[in-house]
Amino acid sequence: MITVSIKQLAEAIEEAGAYKLPDMNDGTDYVYNNLYRRLSGSENVRLSEIDYDRFELDDIDSMRELYSNVLEADEYKTDTLAHTLQEMTPTMVAAAFV
Repeated sequence: MITVSIKQLAEAIEEAGAYKLPDMNDGTDYVYNNLYRRLSGSENVRLSEIDYDRFELDDIDSMRELYSNVLEADEYKTDTLAHTLQEMTPTMVAAAFV
């Protein structure tokens, strides 16, 4: 069985902090969920799939601010946490069966 150091895992999670998006209006929420999140997950988004009546130009600006203020920093935190987890040295332990 392979185990990891709980202390290292807890420290990495604490360093990353809680991931929480700020409150968004309906238009910015639409842009985030239907465009940004899908595109950043390497999904294809067809122009014909976009409901242009669900958001306004101000929502695009809000999304840009959200990215520069929150998402970019959280992306760095997530990458740091993932790197820390990948670099943890596994520890072998013997399991006792009764």
